[in-house]
Formats: sequence, C-alpha cells, structure tokens
Amino acid sequence: MNSYDLVVIGSGPGGEVGAIRAAQLGLKVALVEKAPHLGGTCLNWGCIPTKALLESAKTWDKLQHLEELGFRSGTPAYDWAKILTRKDTVVDQQRKGLRFLMKKNKIDVHEGHGRLAGRGKVTVTADGGKITTLETKKVLLATGSRVRELPFAQSNGKTILTSDHVISIDHIPESMAVIGGGVVGIEFASLFGRFGTKVTVIEMAPQILPFEDAEAVKELERCLKKQNITIETGTKLTAVAETKSGKVSVTTEGKEAREFSRVLVSIGREPVTNDCGLEQSGVKTEKGFVTVDAHYRTSVEWVYAIGDIINTPALAHTASAEAIHAVEVIAGHHPPVIDYLANPSAIYCYPEIASIGHTEQTLKTKGIEYKAAKFPFAPMAKAKIEGATDGFVKILYGPKYRELLGVHIVNARATEMIAEFSLGKILETTVDEIGHTIHPHPTLSETVMEAAHTAIGGAIHM
Repeated sequence: MNSYDLVVIGSGPGGEVGAIRAAQLGLKVALVEKAPHLGGTCLNWGCIPTKALLESAKTWDKLQHLEELGFRSGTPAYDWAKILTRKDTVVDQQRKGLRFLMKKNKIDVHEGHGRLAGRGKVTVTADGGKITTLETKKVLLATGSRVRELPFAQSNGKTILTSDHVISIDHIPESMAVIGGGVVGIEFASLFGRFGTKVTVIEMAPQILPFEDAEAVKELERCLKKQNITIETGTKLTAVAETKSGKVSVTTEGKEAREFSRVLVSIGREPVTNDCGLEQSGVKTEKGFVTVDAHYRTSVEWVYAIGDIINTPALAHTASAEAIHAVEVIAGHHPPVIDYLANPSAIYCYPEIASIGHTEQTLKTKGIEYKAAKFPFAPMAKAKIEGATDGFVKILYGPKYRELLGVHIVNARATEMIAEFSLGKILETTVDEIGHTIHPHPTLSETVMEAAHTAIGGAIHM
C-alpha cells in the first residue's frame, strides 16, 4: 500500500503542482507535508494572504476618492478584524480546494516530516512520533524556504515581526520600520502605508528591489512617497531592541536610535534543506541549495528538486513550472528546458512592478547592445478611467534582430500585463510584431502597443 512511482515532499506551489501533474501522467503519487495545511508558504503565509490584504488596501485607497468618481457615502471607515477574516476565508477556501484536488487525482497525502531514507525510501514522522516508510521509484523534493532572520533582531511575533507574523497583526500600527527593501518588504510597506501607517523602509543596498530595472524602481519610489512611505537606501542597520514602552528602537549607522510601533524584518528567505536526509542519501548541496541539472535531477538519479531549495528565482510560479518539467521527465517525456529570461517577476505593491529578462543595468554590464522603447500610461484613456495613470511600459530589444531582451512595466495592472511578453519571449517575438499586433481599445494593454510603436516609427498618442 505504501509503494509509489513518485513521492513528493512538500505541498507548496511546486510540490502540489508536481503531484497533480504526475498523477495526470498516470503515476502513483504520494504527497508528504509536515504543516497542518497543504499549500506551503505561498498559500498559508505568503502569496495568497498578502494579496488578499493588498486588495483591501487598494479598495481602501479607492474609497478615499469616492467623490471624484461621483459618489457620496459619508466618511469611509474600515474594520481591520473583518479584513483579516476575509483574508482567512480566502486562504481556507484554497486549502479546501487543494484537499479536493488531491482526492480527485487519487494522490495519497501523508502528514508528517518527510526524509530521504536510502535508495527508494522516504520516512514520514508524524507529530506523535509514528514513522511510516514509503517505497518509491522517484522523489521530488519541494520543501521550500523559511524566513531569514537577523541574529541581532530576532522576531518575537509581537513588536518585531516577520512576514509570517505580520499577515495576522491585530491592528494597523501608527509607525513601522521595514528592514529590507526587497519584494516582501515593499509589498508590506505599500499595504500599511495606504492604511495610514508611517512607514520607513531601511535598505542596505543602493536601491530597493535591487534586481529590478533602476528606472522602473525610481518611478515606483515616486509613487510610494505618496503613501506615507520614507525610503532609506544605502543604510546599514546596527541594532533593534524592544523598549519599556512597548515600542521598538531601531538604530542605523550614523544616526541616533528611532522608535517605531512595529518593526518588520524582511531580509529574504533561506532554503529548507536541513533534516531532509540529503547527506545520508548523497544529495549534493552548495551554499544551502540543492544542486540540480537542467531537468532538476540531483546528484542522486532517483531524486529531483525544484523551487526555493534550488538556486533559481524563488517565486511560486517558477516552482510550479519546474515541478511540471521535472515530473514530465520522470514520466519519460521530453519537455523543453525552462527559459528563465521568460520567467516573469511580479511585485504587488501599488503601483505594481512586473518584468521579464534583462534590466538595462545587466545589459550594460554584459556588454549587450540594446535599444529601449518606452511609453507612459498617463495619455491612455483607460488609464484615466481606472485612475491608473502612474508608470510606463519599457521594452528593451536587440538593434539587429529586434528580439525582446527585457520588459519592465510599472502600473496598477502590471502583473496581469507581463504575461504577453513572457509568451512573446518564448515565441521569439520581435518588438515590430508586438507593435503590429492589434490591442483592444480602450485598455491598459494598448500601452504595450504604443511602447512598441516608438521602436517602429513613433508612438501614435503622444
């Protein structure tokens, strides 16, 4: 009964997708999860709850401008407890949906800590200590990542928080220091800033969102400053301590200590590769990441690894794509190798940032010739209608073959718009072909066409 074609360890967006795809391909599959719920960080503490809260922040922001839209409804107010309840309801619905999908696809779910236990064996240790041994032909490791903490700023779940804690904070704080200007830090800064918190983002690097295009980040910073957010880059944190008054003292290099109601530490995540039986089974790692080839095979031929535990972009949709590729290889198929330059980055602050491919900085560093075609949203009728005039579409393309080298979008709907370019990159689309593609009017996507028009003779509406 405990013999399988594939055992998947971890049920996040990599593991659950891999398990389902494997079952669709006719494999007998088991899914192992140590947390109380399926879905991993993305569903339970990350992507889904944060986006539910961000949607409430966006709605609250819109309510501040009802009169401009022609409505009278008195003084708007929010109920934070109900906002949290709505977030929890969305998460719970998705959890139930995942359980249903496991049953639908006849995937056995084993609850407990999964470990490699020698060739073709996985042990599952339940909370009570009972150990179940599963026999399997292949294993897919999808154990994900955990919050990285600072040794001198350990979270306490009350005043010094991580992203795991802050999604359930019981009130909107008066002030907040966000330590780290990466994706998580900026999303929460935008969330709380729009609800009225005075937010200070402290980032050691010269730029927040250091992997995004500098011009796109500059445009985002301009918008964030209107949301009660102060951004301090090139700033080194030296001390964080809870005060007697219940606030938090934050000290940065060259400045006196400042007090904040809450501190969010968001300095990144680290792969969960400890206590998985990797060493005992001979699975090689490097700097905490599992070493894999282009098809996600580890150094042990029966073990595959995907998602945050390998050195690729730590994104939910990336893990899902890697999982599908890996299980198709396991099932004897020959899927194309993933092109990570077509892998979209999506950041859900307001406005959003989305991108694929190279930034201007990386193209210059690599000595790759390029041209840039850019068009703002401000002139577009639909942008005015939706109140989404901030930002632009920027297309970086090769001067000879006109191929896409990178695309960067800053706008309220950027994360929805980037998929057009992901497909275009896979299909080797040129900037000219995008410009000659009819886009519906009036839409925000027309801005894509206008940006491409600047590369083929000039934009029409500017």
